[in-house]
Amino acid sequence: MLFHIRKNAAVPIRKQLSEQIVFLIATGKLKAGDSLPSVRELALRYKINANTVSEAYKDLVRRHWVKRQQGARMLVRALDEPLGSREDLEELIDATIRTALQRGHTLQDLRKRVRERLLIQPPDHVLVIEDEPGLRQIVRQELSEMLNLTVEAIAPDSLTENQGRLIGALVVSLPGRAKQVVSLLPSGHPFLSLRPTQVETHFDLVRQLKEPSLIGIVSVSEQFLWSARALLAPVLGNQHALEEQLLDGQPRRSLARFDLVFCDSVARHRIRARKVVPYRLMSAEAATDISNRIDSAAD
Repeated sequence: MLFHIRKNAAVPIRKQLSEQIVFLIATGKLKAGDSLPSVRELALRYKINANTVSEAYKDLVRRHWVKRQQGARMLVRALDEPLGSREDLEELIDATIRTALQRGHTLQDLRKRVRERLLIQPPDHVLVIEDEPGLRQIVRQELSEMLNLTVEAIAPDSLTENQGRLIGALVVSLPGRAKQVVSLLPSGHPFLSLRPTQVETHFDLVRQLKEPSLIGIVSVSEQFLWSARALLAPVLGNQHALEEQLLDGQPRRSLARFDLVFCDSVARHRIRARKVVPYRLMSAEAATDISNRIDSAAD
């Protein structure tokens, strides 16, 4: 098994090593059940720190490319291998409890320290915190479509009642809610304010209308309607009329009278009109920011 390690590269050595192993597994050169070289063997062969090799292996375990077997051997996982049964996890928990008690720790101490450790672990999913139900639905759906990550969404009150929702979560919110959300988080908890999509191209569509027109705004969110009305008002002038419709769970099909309909990404699949222009609230930059934050936390 040959690796190419460049010690003065911009990419950390542990990342060079782990990604080369991933490539070997993905291309079939390393097969399920194959054993990786020991940490000591790789460190000596390439004259690198054993901790660097160990961190690379931990990364591969965390990403489920390899698994640690008895005797500390690292084995390649089958790509379709289940990630572990409930029984496996229960056995691990039971063993941890037994060890803690044998060393003189109380169950209360164990519970407290486990919770503390979980709260500082690198995030592996996204938690949207938004008070308005419609916006919460829009942001969650869009981020789920844009990211290869689990995305959950809750109201601020839910977080106040259950701080356990923060475990393993990168908390995100829209800019207008950022100060409120940060005030609810433990000091230093991962947080990101999301960048919305620019709206200038939507304004241009209104400016291009030659005749007086009836423009509709349709959304599952009252806040979306309010913001859209405020932003479009200067562009409409006295020439065009504007109407809003809040979707209440039932599809609306009587939109043919509108010359142009702006809508959110959730409402888009529930309406019909002559010309529908959906607005994706979450920008590509927001998805990139989230991915970069989670990747950097895992390094």
